[in-house]
Amino acid sequence: LWTQSDLHPKKGISPLLQRDLIGEVRDAGVRILKTDVAWVGRGYSFGLHGIADAANIMIKEGNDSRPFIITLDGWAGTQRYAGVWTGDQTGGQWEYIRFHIPTYIGAGLSGMPNICSDMDGIFGGKQPIINTRDFQWKTFTTMQLNMDGWGANPKYPQALGEPTTSINRWYLKLKSELIPYTYSIAHEAVDGLPLVRAMFLDEANNYTMSSSSRYQFLYGPSFLVAPIYQATRSDEKGNDIRNNIYLPKGEWVDFFTGKVYTGGCIINEIDSPVWKLPVFVKRGAIIPMTTPHNHVSEIDYSKRIYALYPYGESSFTEYNDDGRTNAYLKGEGVKTKILSSLKDNTAVITIKPTQGSFKGFVANKSTELQVNLTQKPEKVTATINKKPVTLSQVNSLEALAKGENVYFYEEAPNLNQFATPNSEFSKVKVIKNPVLHVKLAKTDTTQSEIEVKVDGYRYNSPAPQLVKKGKLAAPKLTISDESTTPYSITPSWEKESNADFYEIEFQGVRYSTIKSNSFLIADLKPDTTYKLKTRAVNSDGASDWKSITLSTKTNPYQFALKNLLVESKVQDQGKSKLKNMFDHSLKTMWHTKYKKNAIPFEFVVDLQSVNLLEKIQYVPRSDGGNGTITKGSISYSLDGQTWSKAKDFQWKRNGDPKDFVFEKPVKAAYLRFKITQGAGNYGSGRELFVFKVPGSESYIPGDINEDNKIDANDLTSYDNYTGLRKGDSDFDGYIVKGDVNGNGLIDAFDISHVAVKLDGGIKKQAHLAPLSGSLSLTPNKKNFKAGEIVEIKVSGKDLASVNALSFALPYDQKQLEFVSLQATGMEKMKELTKDRLHTNGNKALYPAFVNIGEAPLLKGDKDLFVIKFKAKKDYTYNLKAIDGFLVSPKLHFKQLWKK
Repeated sequence: LWTQSDLHPKKGISPLLQRDLIGEVRDAGVRILKTDVAWVGRGYSFGLHGIADAANIMIKEGNDSRPFIITLDGWAGTQRYAGVWTGDQTGGQWEYIRFHIPTYIGAGLSGMPNICSDMDGIFGGKQPIINTRDFQWKTFTTMQLNMDGWGANPKYPQALGEPTTSINRWYLKLKSELIPYTYSIAHEAVDGLPLVRAMFLDEANNYTMSSSSRYQFLYGPSFLVAPIYQATRSDEKGNDIRNNIYLPKGEWVDFFTGKVYTGGCIINEIDSPVWKLPVFVKRGAIIPMTTPHNHVSEIDYSKRIYALYPYGESSFTEYNDDGRTNAYLKGEGVKTKILSSLKDNTAVITIKPTQGSFKGFVANKSTELQVNLTQKPEKVTATINKKPVTLSQVNSLEALAKGENVYFYEEAPNLNQFATPNSEFSKVKVIKNPVLHVKLAKTDTTQSEIEVKVDGYRYNSPAPQLVKKGKLAAPKLTISDESTTPYSITPSWEKESNADFYEIEFQGVRYSTIKSNSFLIADLKPDTTYKLKTRAVNSDGASDWKSITLSTKTNPYQFALKNLLVESKVQDQGKSKLKNMFDHSLKTMWHTKYKKNAIPFEFVVDLQSVNLLEKIQYVPRSDGGNGTITKGSISYSLDGQTWSKAKDFQWKRNGDPKDFVFEKPVKAAYLRFKITQGAGNYGSGRELFVFKVPGSESYIPGDINEDNKIDANDLTSYDNYTGLRKGDSDFDGYIVKGDVNGNGLIDAFDISHVAVKLDGGIKKQAHLAPLSGSLSLTPNKKNFKAGEIVEIKVSGKDLASVNALSFALPYDQKQLEFVSLQATGMEKMKELTKDRLHTNGNKALYPAFVNIGEAPLLKGDKDLFVIKFKAKKDYTYNLKAIDGFLVSPKLHFKQLWKK
């Protein structure tokens, strides 16, 4: 359970010390609820002292209940009191999964092992494949939080129909089965390695120590997880492959198929149908498990289950405690050491007596082993405290469940057990390697040492993908210009008829199991020379290596902005349009109309994002002929209406590129070029590049969710935050980038940046009348008795091209109570009015209306809406509107009631 917060960042949480904690405590800023499990809470960035206070209060008022706090971020030491959540993100896109994988890894490396994020984001969604892939990989993480209250689309695991529902249910059940393992490695993370582990924590080499392994991780010591984070070769159902999975040295078993892969290399083209997460188990793994369930209260603590993959010598220590109180801090908990040994085809599993105790601990338990192998063993024996146990063989899982001191060889386990009955996915069989089940009767685990011996144990899995035989020739490598970029190289070769797959050795790492005759090597540096070699492989062996030296391309335009829009009243010559100057191609041209004086003229460039600009480069026609721009000035703006001049420029008339470097970086969303001199009184050019500061971030005005697009989720956020002011909770930490005009208020101008792009957007027609008009507020009378309704008529005068409007109406909440707003003449505008109590204690009503997409504009003189308040006591009308805005479809604005 978790709840939202309205915390004041400076007040902390100390006021809770004087409050009743049963229910919700909003004024102090964090809601804490008493539940049947523990005390839980959630806060936004409320500081280490605030988190610590919250934890202490939960313990005190919850009768030593263990606190569970999730915070958006924090400082050094936060991990002692709270888990970290990554904030309101947008799902429904691969980017959501892609950036979260290294985020989880980095959090663990930073000492914060308990990290989580909303399932498929809080915004976006409606993409079943991505939704499924997110549920899959987060099975092997600490927590899964599912919420969609501020988004436009439901995010429940069953919200997107079949087969998504069946697959999500399966992985949620798997997560429940792994709770004993997860709890044990969580205990280890208190003073040891995190749960989600960077690859170099297992094996440090040049590859794992670089960013190349950022899209895979270890979940504890036993699981290697390689999430599907992009569509590599996906079909319409989401069936795909996964490339670039580095397996550390040793042997790794595909969790879902039982196939064994030898580590020390990168494997590729791993088949990943939509139901399958690429996850591998290290041979030697010992995994404490429990039966699948829907809630931890359903766990049967009188039984214990261990899944094992015997290989060499290995061990694991299982940990448990009461899960509810803080008694574990006093050492109240239990540990059980499990050992596995494989020698001469004999596997020996030893379970040492459990050490320790806690209130509610069940010592008398049955024990079930799930021993993974590939063929039926010759003999199975067991002892308890060196005394033999008579084991009986049964022939079904049902008999195993009912019996004790029994074993069962399951030849073809089907992992697909939780599909919706009669659904298409319920017919899919997911068969893994055989499993030997051994179930021993209940015994006092604190007094018993159990040993199970499996004679004739074998795990003989043929090397995956090796089938063909015969001689192999070294592949002949080729590199085309089209397959080389500044950041990647794609070598290709002719296929060898006898080859099962190919391998590439690059920078000391072997890329294996490449089935196609080409392979992308990415994350390279521009203008750099590299060496690689390739060979063919089949079941008989491998060919000689074939070497090649190659280089990446340079990229002088890495930080040049793309997808810019330009507007000008200057006439173009035929197809030589001004927009050609912004298409990132030197093969196209712009020229003003022939035989017509164009000077002076200006054009405005909409960057379609806010950027920190470093310089501009103008590329004239190669001969420096007519139209070559030689003189003018450049200005910049955040709103396209308020301009700041950078400086004048004067360039020589020739075909060389011209650089305009800002004296210092400027923040801008628009640029205005005033051209005062050009060859022949024309304007022309091949390209105009606008460069942002290298490495600096860009963001789209109105893109509150920062998913690089404008959609209904951004409008939902604006709807939630209309009228929020700087100083309010969530303004600086969340909504600040939504304040497009930078006035410290979320108003109609800000919202319009989203609204005009929805429902197909609007046509910015040249003949649109200039924005104009004013608003007036007229009360129905001057003086009111307590209990009377104060009616305020809002009217417009001389309105033209009004596509949105908003204003603030501060009032004294001791005198007035807001009742309603009734729109009478707002055409088809969407209302986003909010009645807000600000963090500083001030109260104000924020009437706000916007058109979504293209809709009728407000014009002329008309009554717009009526605001109603109730007088709490005798009252004399004295309201004054402030911060008013009228906004046009072109995002021009007029400010009303300026101070």
